[in-house]
Amino acid sequence: MSRSVERTVSGNVRQRKYGKYKIALLVLITYVFAKFQGGFASWFLFYSSLTFASYEALTYLLMFATLEVEREIEASRLRDGEDVVVTLRLRRKIWFPLGWYLLVEPLPDKLAGYYEPHRELLFPGFRREMEVRYVIPSLPRGHYVLQECVVSAGDFFGFIQRSKAFPITNDFLVYPSYRKITHWATGDGRISGVVPVPHRRSDDIAAVRGVRDYQWGDRLSQIHWRASARGLGLKTKEFEHQAMNQVVFFFDVNKLAYAGQDPQLFELAVKLAASLVYYCSRRPFPFGFIYHAQQRVAIPTGGTQAHFFRVFDQLAHVMPDGDEPFSQVIGREALEIPLGMTLAVITPSLEQRVVAQLMELSRSGRNVHLFLVHAKPLSGEEQRVLHMLTAAKVVCRPLHLSEFAELKRIGGV
Repeated sequence: MSRSVERTVSGNVRQRKYGKYKIALLVLITYVFAKFQGGFASWFLFYSSLTFASYEALTYLLMFATLEVEREIEASRLRDGEDVVVTLRLRRKIWFPLGWYLLVEPLPDKLAGYYEPHRELLFPGFRREMEVRYVIPSLPRGHYVLQECVVSAGDFFGFIQRSKAFPITNDFLVYPSYRKITHWATGDGRISGVVPVPHRRSDDIAAVRGVRDYQWGDRLSQIHWRASARGLGLKTKEFEHQAMNQVVFFFDVNKLAYAGQDPQLFELAVKLAASLVYYCSRRPFPFGFIYHAQQRVAIPTGGTQAHFFRVFDQLAHVMPDGDEPFSQVIGREALEIPLGMTLAVITPSLEQRVVAQLMELSRSGRNVHLFLVHAKPLSGEEQRVLHMLTAAKVVCRPLHLSEFAELKRIGGV
């Protein structure tokens, strides 16, 4: 519970305490006055104050006696920068007139510095159902949990005030934004990976299962001329038994790799990973995803929609809080990956042990692609290391923070 909510609750406690004393004092004064003064007017005042005290007592008892609070999130999966709409519903089982309700929605800790807790004042009267909608705008990537909703209530006259925290838990994920890459050199249509196939690529028209947009490198015999003649651009046949590329992503989340760097550098790495994963899912190429944060996350290769969302769920959660050196992660995990798969490594570091590990993998016949994210211009030493890796047949692609918005092609011409 945030400090502002705690101050509200403590203030409600003092208000409730003093309100009771004021009502009791009012009844006592009118009773003493009626006893000593006598007459219709004085006793009328006493019974009026007694009626008022009875209403206040019922209000105090029935404020939360049958109150139910529900929260609904419009979407449980969003994209970076989108707004989320939250709906609160209050239901009562009685018609007793109440003064007001004040709803306070504490925000998740990650948003506490950006927005104030949402507050909404309601005047229920005789209504039994009320609904409140509010928007949390421009959400950054992450996993968010909305927990208890604090409801304060009071009477018409300001004597009684109570608060109650309703334990409601709702969570939602904000996926990273991504670019729709049109070409990546590892997806040029060559047979790779270890997908079992009954026979090699076939041009038999009976094996065609669909068409896709033409990609650089497709053979002339693969073009579907009838579909292309419809005016939607060149189309290429997709065959039922075609072997496909397989990609395993190694994502660097070591805290030392991002220490002292621009905070947006890690977000760039996440967006790049999301873009490449989206590219693989659209081809489709089976892909896996590996990183070591506080726990090991190793998602085996797959190509279904459920698999795609499984990887994106991890991209929404991931943070640069790993302790294990990235070179050890690559060396250990690569031993379990069959030959023929493309290893896509995303890191901001050209640390010596990482470079040595990538060169060793390339010498052993691995197809290694290095994506180096950086916020500053590459130094002469870093450029020398990239040339050395390229000479060792490691495909290198540096990406600056300012280049992501225009990213469309990786490799090729």
